Amino acid sequence: MKEESTNPQSPNFWNQKYKNNDIGWDIGSPTPIFVNWSKKISRSKKILIPGSGNGHDALYLSQKNHDVYAVDFSIEATNHLKKRAKDLNLQINTICDDFFKLKDYYGKMDIILEYTFFCAINPSLRLKYIMETSKLLKEGGLFVGIILPINKDVKEGGPPYGVDLDKIIKSFSDYYDILECEKSELSIKPRMNNEVFTIMRKKCKK
Repeated sequence: MKEESTNPQSPNFWNQKYKNNDIGWDIGSPTPIFVNWSKKISRSKKILIPGSGNGHDALYLSQKNHDVYAVDFSIEATNHLKKRAKDLNLQINTICDDFFKLKDYYGKMDIILEYTFFCAINPSLRLKYIMETSKLLKEGGLFVGIILPINKDVKEGGPPYGVDLDKIIKSFSDYYDILECEKSELSIKPRMNNEVFTIMRKKCKK
């Protein structure tokens, strides 16, 4: 158990974080960049959120009538989100499972919404993550994400693990057409100039 509690790839590591309220990545409200982006969506979408945590974005998007699938392998986070959804009378599909074990959802999502999950997984899993997001999306589906920290060297360790932006975008481009990738004035102050907002469309099979 001790080993698991110090291993970021273990659910218990994150369970302890939530129990101790050691959740510095949690901004306590819906992400401003996503709130602004979501205003452009004209109809309900199936949206999957990896590492959904306390679920601020999941709750917000559910309130906007989207069909939200919130994935987190921390039972503490999942139970917290379930309670908040119930209190607000919202229907959210909460999934307490490893993101890399979601084969039942392949090809069913319109949008993958990414923030603070990509930087929390071991960098050795990043290509696998990119492939999984592509498999989860419908043809032409969108990957909408905020990638960070772009000013931290991967060798410094984590989480959060640093991101070599050029290398990561190149990896994504094997599976996605990059529609947008730029810094945003809506980034929260502590992360300003250390993250980029990306929108990518899953490449259609030839």
